[in-house]
Amino acid sequence: MSPRLGSSLVRLWAFRLIGMILFGLLGFRLFQLQVLHSAEFREKSDNNRFRVLEIAAPRGVMRDRAGRLLVTNRSAYSCYGVPRELWKDPQSLRLLEQALGYEEGFLAQEVIQPNRRSFVPLRLKRDLSFHELSCFEELRNVIPGAFLEMEQKRAYPDLLAAHAIGYVSEVSKDELANWPGLRMGDLVGKRGLERLYDQDLRGKPGARVTVVNALGQEVAPAEDLGRVEPTAGKELWLTLDRDLQMLAESLLVGAIGAAVAMDVRTGGVLAMASTPTYDPRIFAGRVNTVDWNALLEDPLKPMLNRAVQTTYPPGSTIKMAMLLEGLESGAIPSDWTVSCSGSYTYGDRPFKCWKKGGHGRIVPLTALEQSCDVFFYRLGLQIGADGVHNAMHRLHLGETTGVDQTSEAQGLAPSENYYNRRYGPRGWTKGFVLSLAIGQGEVLVTPVQMCAYAAALANGAIWRQPHLVRAIFDPVTGEVTQRPAPSDTRIEASPENIALVREGMRRVVWGDAGTARAQRDPQVAICGKTGTAQNPHGDDHAWFVGFAPAEDPIIATCVLIEFGEHGSSVAAPISKEIMKRYVLTEQPERAELALQERAR
Repeated sequence: MSPRLGSSLVRLWAFRLIGMILFGLLGFRLFQLQVLHSAEFREKSDNNRFRVLEIAAPRGVMRDRAGRLLVTNRSAYSCYGVPRELWKDPQSLRLLEQALGYEEGFLAQEVIQPNRRSFVPLRLKRDLSFHELSCFEELRNVIPGAFLEMEQKRAYPDLLAAHAIGYVSEVSKDELANWPGLRMGDLVGKRGLERLYDQDLRGKPGARVTVVNALGQEVAPAEDLGRVEPTAGKELWLTLDRDLQMLAESLLVGAIGAAVAMDVRTGGVLAMASTPTYDPRIFAGRVNTVDWNALLEDPLKPMLNRAVQTTYPPGSTIKMAMLLEGLESGAIPSDWTVSCSGSYTYGDRPFKCWKKGGHGRIVPLTALEQSCDVFFYRLGLQIGADGVHNAMHRLHLGETTGVDQTSEAQGLAPSENYYNRRYGPRGWTKGFVLSLAIGQGEVLVTPVQMCAYAAALANGAIWRQPHLVRAIFDPVTGEVTQRPAPSDTRIEASPENIALVREGMRRVVWGDAGTARAQRDPQVAICGKTGTAQNPHGDDHAWFVGFAPAEDPIIATCVLIEFGEHGSSVAAPISKEIMKRYVLTEQPERAELALQERAR
């Protein structure tokens, strides 16, 4: 064999060997891809071809006591995006931010970057405006991985009871960490009933599978792969009365304050209004920074639920509790007499009565009817600081009621121990008690406490815990779950003493010298008590608490108007209109009979 031929054979076998090695490597690689790692690459392939989309669950609606909708849902477009596809195309991501009205870099850094390896679509924005929809449609062919979905958004048919109902907004980072099962973009309750009953209202999302093209656009549904329908959230059946709520809010327009109405028989809250109010639609998706800052910086604090979150001195509306304590403790008899000359001097300080000329000789019934301050100064000295505390504690004043609202304030019912801790045993005198006895000084209450207080006096035996939810209805199973039994408590007072106090409240309106006699109405016999609370920041606050009808009460109310000055002329008319509307609606025949009797 010639040397040249031998060299050719060596090269031939070398090429053959190299070819065999290359084909062996290729075959091994194919074996790896198709056999060893087939499941992994099939999943990646399916992720590129198939898209699993979450179907948001309709949030549970809220209905008033007659079944009328207070909160429901409406259809709206949301924009979704696949993080993996958007992250690899920064130019398209910037176009998407512009189309959706976001600042440059917001979606990239806050939403996409933490999930950049995921093929699971994320909700990028809810409730797109017509302008945002138009911009998106113009750009959708150059934005791979972004698409639109029809979803449900919170809707408020009458925009009522914003503070009591609360609002929903997108889950925060802290909530994501603490509440398992939520994803960025999900809606959760933030305040009020929406927050307290969020788990019931939220429901469970469903899912569907679609087939997408190389641009990430949906081309066909993959029906054969299955679909899981969402489970709708549960409904809240409330004690609120839509018409009464509407009336209360209309009567408070232009004022700063709150109005609460309760059913004396059940403790159900019929109306809870706080003014100024806000539009809960602002929060139904991602909150606009401008709108949020405007609400926070508003000096009138429209986000504050004044019915449960703000405390005030109760003024003369506290006098029924003080009189009941005096009678129950034996500090005074039911015919105790005081002479009012227009002021009372304790030590070297004069304490004035609201009536300059005084009330003359006065007994418990006329003391309530005419709201004589001197009578209650003297009574305060008889019962002392602990008596004031006991008077308030008996009717749950200065303590949380347990109403189903967020951030309920407690208030303050001072006692000797409180003053000893704050000022030291020698740092205060009994003179402090004179102010407490007429609802001034450190004593603090909320409007919802005062409404429950009025309802307890109207009931005459039981203090009922105020509440807004009477039942929870599951629209899937049809099951109705009644709310847990409220924490009602029996009033520790004799029927005779409560009857005396109630008669005093009746005389406030129907007595010849009653401070609210201007509120007499021949159709409805209301009872109540006016109050004016000193305010170091401006004009006095105006109060009125009451119940109706006098013979067999069914409704109790409390109205508080900040800077209103006079409870008799500012708060009492609002309270009367609320009670009158309810009584005439609930007992029209009885109201007509009362009118005929008075006409005779």
